[in-house]
Amino acid sequence: METLGARITEAEPGRVVLELEAGPQHRHGGGVVQGGVITQIADAAMGMSLATLQEDGLWNTTIELKINFLRPVIDGRLRAEGRVIEMKQTLLFSEADVVDDRGRLVARASSTCMPVPEGQGRE
Repeated sequence: METLGARITEAEPGRVVLELEAGPQHRHGGGVVQGGVITQIADAAMGMSLATLQEDGLWNTTIELKINFLRPVIDGRLRAEGRVIEMKQTLLFSEADVVDDRGRLVARASSTCMPVPEGQGRE
């Protein structure tokens, strides 16, 4: 998140908001913010929202992600609000909306995650 310049601005059980000040460094050759940047903040917000309800020592990893882009962004503040939809024993479900600084929906994402012990896979 530090590389992108995103930061957590709100967090409560089952909900996390990330914000990113989008600028030229986030644009692709066509002049708009690259979809991977928007996907990154949505995915992070969803994963962190799940983590707020997980037991200590557990984290999660995305196993499926879907995102729909509704409008292009050139610059300005992007806000990704991740929220928990349902948590099962082996599967976790979340959604995120990404809005621009005028409150317009830029993208909507959903993910399926699986719980993993914190630090697993980091060797």
